[in-house]
Amino acid sequence: MRHAFQQVVQYLAFAMAVLAALCMTGIVVIIASGVVMRRVVGSPLHITEDVVGLMLSAVLFLGLPLVTLRAQHVRVAIVVNSLPERLTAFAHAAAMLVGVLFFGWIFIKALPWIEFAFGRNLKSETARLLLYPWMAILPVSVGLTWAIFAARLTGLLEREAHSTADAVPAPASMSNDT
Repeated sequence: MRHAFQQVVQYLAFAMAVLAALCMTGIVVIIASGVVMRRVVGSPLHITEDVVGLMLSAVLFLGLPLVTLRAQHVRVAIVVNSLPERLTAFAHAAAMLVGVLFFGWIFIKALPWIEFAFGRNLKSETARLLLYPWMAILPVSVGLTWAIFAARLTGLLEREAHSTADAVPAPASMSNDT
């Protein structure tokens, strides 16, 4: 069961990251099209602001589960690195508990928000795009991120490995091999 759960979480997180990459590509295409239209036609693409804003939000939330699963987010580890070895497991459990509480809270708060948008058929201002499909990304993303934190807290997923500053290779321009 543990292996099947890991596979499902990895698949979902990767699929969401692929969608994030497609949104990033879409952002570039829309902005480039808007610039070309402004220069060639003399009129910008009217949907640029709405669509790019929605896609930018989507990128953030669609990428969150994979970043969390791979533990590639920004971390300030000065406190944890200075703790004695016997306290690092406690610090890890505390961090996972904070993640479970935070993402659970965001998930619960997002549901009425989407219900409100769905019930009123809300649309973006300029492009007139339905907002609830875009808004649905938030609970799906934080729900999967919550599951990752909860699985790490309960041992269903392995604890993420932390690299030390010494393990990170220096950029080529800063190496002393010259």
